[in-house]
Parts: sequence; structure tokens; C-alpha cells
Amino acid sequence: MADVMMAPLRNTYRPNLRYHLKVHSFRIFTAIAAWLLIVAAFYEKPELLTGAQRSLQRGIEAIGDAIPPPWGPRIEFVFRELGGLIWLQITLFVLVLRVVLSTIAAMWRFGLRRERNF
Repeated sequence: MADVMMAPLRNTYRPNLRYHLKVHSFRIFTAIAAWLLIVAAFYEKPELLTGAQRSLQRGIEAIGDAIPPPWGPRIEFVFRELGGLIWLQITLFVLVLRVVLSTIAAMWRFGLRRERNF
């Protein structure tokens, strides 16, 4: 009975400063890179931004239509009017950029590990 009542062991591993610097520098880099890419697209290919905005609006409408009233129209309003204009697009772009860069980094690390084993 006493074994069941024991508290689970705490994980004593704490990331060091180098880990935090690496994580936050990646976050800052992706945010800056996303803004630079958006500005470049604004000047060079504004039709990409317009297409992305229209796609996002259609997606918001589809989500609002899929949820029964009264919550569907409310959610659609919040996403479209409060977040869908620009901040939702920027956030999604930053997330996509982070996923792409993380995938590239993971493949790179996997390739390096594989080379070391041979």
C-alpha cells in the first residue's frame, strides 16, 4: 500500500543556458525571416499574399459553416475580424517556416549521425 501512495519521481533534468539560447535564437530567426519574406512578397509577388489571404478566408468560412450555430458564426467572426486580417496569416506563416526549417535540420542531423556510424 505504501508503494502505491509514493509520489512519482520528478524529472531532475533541466535544460542548460546553451539549450535555451539555441531554442530562442531559432524562434527569433524564424520570426525575422518570416517578416522579411512577407515584405519581399509584398514588393515582388503581391498576388501570393492575396491568394493566401483568400484561401485563409475560405478556410475560416468553412470552419464557421461546419460548426452549428450559434458558435459557428461567432468563431468565424472572431477569426475573420479580429485575427484573420493579418496576424493569423503571419502566425501561420511563421509556424510553417518553423516546421520546414525543423524538418530540414532533423534530416541534416540524421544524415550526420548516419555518416558517423559508417
